[in-house]
Amino acid sequence: MSSPGEILEHATTVLRRGDSLTIDSVAREAGLTKPGVIHHFATKEVLVVSVVDHILDRWEADLRARVGESDGATARLRAYVDHALDGDFDLSDLAFLVDARICERLSRLWTARLGPWFGEDLAGSPTRRGALRAARLLADGAWFNASLGIPTADDDEREVVRRLAHDLIGRGAPA
Repeated sequence: MSSPGEILEHATTVLRRGDSLTIDSVAREAGLTKPGVIHHFATKEVLVVSVVDHILDRWEADLRARVGESDGATARLRAYVDHALDGDFDLSDLAFLVDARICERLSRLWTARLGPWFGEDLAGSPTRRGALRAARLLADGAWFNASLGIPTADDDEREVVRRLAHDLIGRGAPA
């Protein structure tokens, strides 16, 4: 019998291939029967929410490793930008979009877990907040496009894009 973590890895593989995430598709990928998956994930909704949590765990581990000892909001946003520009993304990173029936719930989960990394808790003038928001939106676009396989930046541009995003964060950081 596969563990829940192993089943979630198989579910991630299903998404990575661009296949529909169903209990049947995960069972096939894991070499299990449908009841073998249902034993751990009673419904498709439970499975999808668990997959999103699993992917968020991976993201948060990378973000925490990037922020190191500096746990301030500015450092967290900088870590998010770096993660978005350096991460290895694929279709599984878009898991929060796989089920239109619960997309709102999944978006709330995504935002609740990653919100602290988005710089949203940084206050200041509209210019400061706008600079932070621009850096965050740049990062959002980078990982989202990479997840879809859309080229985001050539290697010789990536560091320039990072510098520009970090400059925006610097402009938005408290004086």
